[in-house]
Amino acid sequence: MSLKYKVSLYVSILFVVSGLASVAVNRLVIMPSFIRLEHEQAERNTGRSVEAIHRDLQVLSTNVTAWAQWDESKLFMEGKNDAFVERELGIEAVASAEVSYMGFYRLSGEQVIHRAPDAEDDGEGFGALQAPALSPDHPLMHHADVRSDATGLISTPSGPMLVASRPIVDSSGEGPAAGVLIFGRLLGDATRQRIADQYKLDLEIGPATWAEEHAGSAAPPAELDAGEPRRLSAIRLDELGTTIIGETTIADLHGEPIVTLRVKTPREISARGEEASRIALGTLAGVALAVLGVLLAFINATVLSPIARLTAHAVDVGRNDALGKRLALDRKDELGVLAAEFDRMTDSLVEARQRLIDQSFVFGKTEMAGGILHNLGNAVTPIMVRLNTLSDRVKSTPCDELERAVAELESGAGSRERRSDLARFLQLGCIELAAFVREAGEHIRGAIVQVEHVQQILGEQERFSRAGALPESVEIAPIVRRVADGLSPELRKLFELEIDSSVGAIGPVRGPRVEIQQVVGNLILNAAESIKLHCISGGRIRVSARGEENAEAPLAHFSFEDNGTGIQPNELEQMFHRRFSTKQRGSGLGLHWSANAVSAMGGRLHAESAGAGQGATLHLILPLVGEGFPASPQPAESA
Repeated sequence: MSLKYKVSLYVSILFVVSGLASVAVNRLVIMPSFIRLEHEQAERNTGRSVEAIHRDLQVLSTNVTAWAQWDESKLFMEGKNDAFVERELGIEAVASAEVSYMGFYRLSGEQVIHRAPDAEDDGEGFGALQAPALSPDHPLMHHADVRSDATGLISTPSGPMLVASRPIVDSSGEGPAAGVLIFGRLLGDATRQRIADQYKLDLEIGPATWAEEHAGSAAPPAELDAGEPRRLSAIRLDELGTTIIGETTIADLHGEPIVTLRVKTPREISARGEEASRIALGTLAGVALAVLGVLLAFINATVLSPIARLTAHAVDVGRNDALGKRLALDRKDELGVLAAEFDRMTDSLVEARQRLIDQSFVFGKTEMAGGILHNLGNAVTPIMVRLNTLSDRVKSTPCDELERAVAELESGAGSRERRSDLARFLQLGCIELAAFVREAGEHIRGAIVQVEHVQQILGEQERFSRAGALPESVEIAPIVRRVADGLSPELRKLFELEIDSSVGAIGPVRGPRVEIQQVVGNLILNAAESIKLHCISGGRIRVSARGEENAEAPLAHFSFEDNGTGIQPNELEQMFHRRFSTKQRGSGLGLHWSANAVSAMGGRLHAESAGAGQGATLHLILPLVGEGFPASPQPAESA
């Protein structure tokens, strides 16, 4: 199958799949989202109607509290305010309270007086509220303390009523209660119209049986608490499917369903969404067909035909070794450049192929050997220094004198003063030998650290000879400390190592552990030798870190700063060149190998310095294992 046919087929399939995916996304994601919005809107509208009922109950509770916590009301209930009825319970006073019913009751449930301007003439418009007494256990009569209230709905012959009751106390709100005051307001057309106008709702208020008419189209109602409106899962469509109907049933003070709120929400959102989706899909289909035709023609003219010619030429060169044959593709774009470069490549391919075969193996081995020898030299040098120090100390130890003193003491010859002097000499000699043994132990431990480093280098190179080094998650701070502790005592005492806490906070980097340790070792060793050449007291090596953004992965930027001899401006660009060294006996391999190793890990290594005598900073940049950087550097810690 030719590339031209494949591209045409795949692009066509891509457009068809994209079109089907657009239709599927529209039907499965976009339109359902519009429907969800409609249902959410319907639920919010239903909830707003319930909240309106709650607010009416709160307002009624506030009003009854104002009347119940009033010295005039309490004195009236105590029989000390006979003028209260005429002065405060007239038609206008009751109307100002915006209630349909107002009743004063003793704690026993006996009704003292009531006012019901909206009740029927026969006195039964409000049912039990117009009876001579209420049961002391009635929810409106039962109060836990003088500051409690009771609100909810009750059923009356005139319809459902919002009620609120409060103990009658003095204006300070303190007891004891002199009775109970009950306010009521009918939940009728006036209330419904006010809620509908206020919240822009199509609201209907009906009996609790409304919710049972469509029980099969909604989830079963939750259990109703006394006086607590509950949202039911009664969201459904009307018979025509153009309106969403939400219903909520409210329980009365006894926990029995008393009234249903029905809110109708037109399905305007889904209708507009459907129309917009049809227009969008139709437009997309027309544009897609036009783009498909233009795209296939353009790809064929600019890419497929030149690639076919270039492919045929490459096959001819590969099969027939026709390196002298030229493509001569007269184009100014990338394919023309590719064809020209292909012709130029064949001109030098034979010579380059032979030269590469001859030199690549030798150079690779030389490069690897030079890096290994330099790293081994860095690790072995401190061992030799420690061994030479131990050798000098062994020579200076008075072993022969101690042996002669022991022999003389064992012979018993000499005076008492002589034997006392010999014993004192032996004591001092033993103290000196003990100090030597401790010092030798420190040197031996340091030598063991360096030997382990050598073993790691050799083990890593052995593994590398079989396969490339595997990247690991590596913390830099412990490696810096380990490298510094492994330096010779002569170098280590010249400087104070300061590791900023940002080095630990930056997190682990990604790379071969041993190679990273060798790179850090080269940086610390070069800084220490620079301080030694500067011949200053108070040498310092400071290691810090910060994060860097990168298009591929986040990077960790480590700075190794010293106050040594510094670097000349003309030497900065050559610092990492092979064989370049500012030291008289340097090989020039350490930093060169380190730069190559860091580059292979996906990082960078560079140096900066203000000049001779101004110290230097070497920057090591490696990829981070995880994402995110520390917000700010923390106080430094000294090592």
